[in-house]
Amino acid sequence: MKITVLGDLLYDCFIWAPRLPRMGETVTGDRNGFYAGGKGGNQAVQCARLGAEVSMIGKVGVDPRGDFLLENLRRDGIRTEYVFREGETGTCCVHVDHAGHNAIIVAPLANETMRVEEVRRAEAQIAASDILLVQLQVNEEAVTEALKIAVRAGVRTVLNPAPARAVPESYFDLVEFWTPNETEAEFFTGCAQNGQAPEVWCRTAAECLRSKGARNVIITLGEHGCFYSGAEGEALVPPYPVNAVDSTAAGDSFNAAFCVALAEGRPLPEALLRGNAAGALTASRHGSQPSMPDRQALETMMRRKEP
Repeated sequence: MKITVLGDLLYDCFIWAPRLPRMGETVTGDRNGFYAGGKGGNQAVQCARLGAEVSMIGKVGVDPRGDFLLENLRRDGIRTEYVFREGETGTCCVHVDHAGHNAIIVAPLANETMRVEEVRRAEAQIAASDILLVQLQVNEEAVTEALKIAVRAGVRTVLNPAPARAVPESYFDLVEFWTPNETEAEFFTGCAQNGQAPEVWCRTAAECLRSKGARNVIITLGEHGCFYSGAEGEALVPPYPVNAVDSTAAGDSFNAAFCVALAEGRPLPEALLRGNAAGALTASRHGSQPSMPDRQALETMMRRKEP
């Protein structure tokens, strides 16, 4: 199974503290860490750890942080011939409280310089894939070109629309699965939660996004699991309860595990459950990529824990 990921690559600085600071406040932390990250990089690493043959399309700077990110991808067996280098490597500062909630600031830098012609250099790789997985942290032109290449080649497409921003109408024809989280779903639909039960609000938000042309919508809900609405009906898929300590990359693990399961030909309900399980495992550990489970850990979770 072959998965190509187009997305951002970031150098992550983490600080953990008892609580997140309010505006203008300084809070003393009790732990820090420096890791490879970025939604694109995270999702590529998780796909690889679950057994997929993964190619990364992205961009890092001409600096030591870029060297670090490339070495990290290669350590997980990810092909990097389409990771280009220019300028300064993107950086992410992540603050995490003891309940696992986070506040994040990203400086994308090199990620925003991806060019259409660079994506086209990877056309054969995209066309040979089972799935193309993309996000929105690289520039719109690059994402659009990759999606067009995939659709022409009959490759399945998954868009994790993060960070939330306006997208072209053409995405509704180019994307098979949209996978926003709650905040992103609110952005794309204008449907505020207003204290509604997850299933009630999700149904409204998903129907709104589908009315715009989305074929399949998966809203990730953290500790509440995920909600699916699309060609195969609709369902609130239960979570795998864990002691969450850091939710930073849980959504990335969900997307990756879901894509790997699709590429393996698993039924959609099972693919959603495997996404929930991978996300839960990641939330139970510290850091972004260091927290991501391998295939054995995921299979153990699937066998031992009932959602």
